[in-house]
Amino acid sequence: MGRLDADDIEGFWIRVYLNPVNGLHIACADRSYRDLNRTLRGLAKEQTKEKYNLVRGRLINYSFELVTTDFKDQQYFDIEHKSVCDKLIKIFNEEYCDVKMTYGQVQKWVNMYLKYLFALGENRVSGISKNYQYFHIPIDNIIQDELRKDKGIARMTEPWSKINCYDTYLEYQKQVREVYLKSIPMDIEFRLFNKSFNN
Repeated sequence: MGRLDADDIEGFWIRVYLNPVNGLHIACADRSYRDLNRTLRGLAKEQTKEKYNLVRGRLINYSFELVTTDFKDQQYFDIEHKSVCDKLIKIFNEEYCDVKMTYGQVQKWVNMYLKYLFALGENRVSGISKNYQYFHIPIDNIIQDELRKDKGIARMTEPWSKINCYDTYLEYQKQVREVYLKSIPMDIEFRLFNKSFNN
């Protein structure tokens, strides 16, 4: 065996952060769910492993369209993104538990899931770069603060986890795109998120 290289170190971080014993897609879905589930008040009383596995499987299946479809442009991706969010909210609210998921919460799950998959790279997740330029940034407190500091984009008027109108959510995405017109939004999000820990 030779000396450790960058792939060995990267593999270590993937192992300890994502714990992909059941595969990378499940690991990314679980990790992204943990990014939002603290905002789901009263969930512990309702949650069962079987119900969670069901809704997690739907996230993975529905999001497959966002990764593999040949979208003509951003608008078509946005339409499919809303469809994914609508379907996940429906199954979560009607089949998973009595705790109601909002658009703010479901966007965090979908968008972080795609972000984690992209961060794993093409070698591990084939085709993940195909629609990367259309991906939505995950909206939370950290990125809103960084966007305000970087370009003066005002924070949303309500907490991200309580956004219950897709149009309100999408308007913020569009504002970010307009301000960073010549950049890929997720490139901006990655850099600003990393920068937030150096401030």
